[in-house]
Amino acid sequence: MNSNLSSLWSTQQPPLSNAVFNHDALMVRPATVQDARPLADILTYSFHSYSGLKGLLVPILRLGVYEDLSHRLRQPKPHHACFAACFRENRASVVVGTVEVSMRYLRTKAIAPVKFPYISNLAVNPDYRRLGVARLLLQRCETQVRYWNYSNLALHVLENNEAAKQLYLRSGYEVQQVENSLNSWLLKRPRRLFCKKIYRLEQFSILLMPDIILPEPSFVRRLT
Repeated sequence: MNSNLSSLWSTQQPPLSNAVFNHDALMVRPATVQDARPLADILTYSFHSYSGLKGLLVPILRLGVYEDLSHRLRQPKPHHACFAACFRENRASVVVGTVEVSMRYLRTKAIAPVKFPYISNLAVNPDYRRLGVARLLLQRCETQVRYWNYSNLALHVLENNEAAKQLYLRSGYEVQQVENSLNSWLLKRPRRLFCKKIYRLEQFSILLMPDIILPEPSFVRRLT
């Protein structure tokens, strides 16, 4: 495991063995407050730089991520879910990834802004990438959104993040808009791509939803 990541909270995460990866040992479940520290490690390492002087700010950034995440997990809101991907090996459970899905107003400059189910904070421990973890987290969000009785799901990705773009493309997401900003123009930073996936609610399967987060009552009645 990357030494920077493992030392963030001194939380010992057993490394992936040299054996063939067993996808049956990988599961996605609702995150708990006890997951906040390992999830904060993963999020901090995934979205912040450790190089140069920026590395000095990592403890502060990590603490902020931890506090925000802990607050969301302690006081959950309607139409918000946070999931943790866990890998089980030799009786140990390793938190290897996370994602959140919630309702957000997007394109707020529109005359009548509309709320969309929106994916954020999708991150995977670098030692466990390219093993299908991110895809499984996406599928878990899609299943949850179906429980909320919505037929679309949105997210943003940076235009230079080729691995993420390929993941979303293979998962059925399409680019709806290229968002230009002053940062991308003046500072030559990568632009954000607004992507959306639309699916049919009848594709829903209750077997895909272990440890279910409570759905909308009206949708439950319709399913039964």
